[in-house]
Amino acid sequence: MFVLKHIVTFYILWIISSAFGDQEKESHLGDVVKRTLIATAHVCMDHINATVTDLEYLREEPPYPEKSACIVKCLLEKIGVVKSNKYSKIGFMAAVTPLVFTNKKKLEHMKTVSENCDREVNHKHETPCQLGNEVTTCIFKYAPELHFKA
Repeated sequence: MFVLKHIVTFYILWIISSAFGDQEKESHLGDVVKRTLIATAHVCMDHINATVTDLEYLREEPPYPEKSACIVKCLLEKIGVVKSNKYSKIGFMAAVTPLVFTNKKKLEHMKTVSENCDREVNHKHETPCQLGNEVTTCIFKYAPELHFKA
């Protein structure tokens, strides 16, 4: 579980760095990370009995169907952005800070995203995995560069 958490964290950090980094250097890394994402997503998929079709929805804009939202919630829990069934601004900042701390403007932008989502994410859900949709909708609203659509 410890290794899996770090793999997922690595993937999320790579997505963030690709939004801010040099695209030429990332093609090989992108392939490795994509495979890692798929493997990690499969762990979450097995946990909730989801299919590959449920995973495909994640290339689109949220809100996602329930099982897809459950995959997202599972992944967000693995990296600490969701803790105790709530959005964690501290967890979000822990995930993004290592990649943006050298750029004060980007770091401030991520702090703003974190604060905005802390105020806006609704923690009263009709379904168990709705938090996956709430968090991703908010993050993509304020930081669309973090959406991994490819």
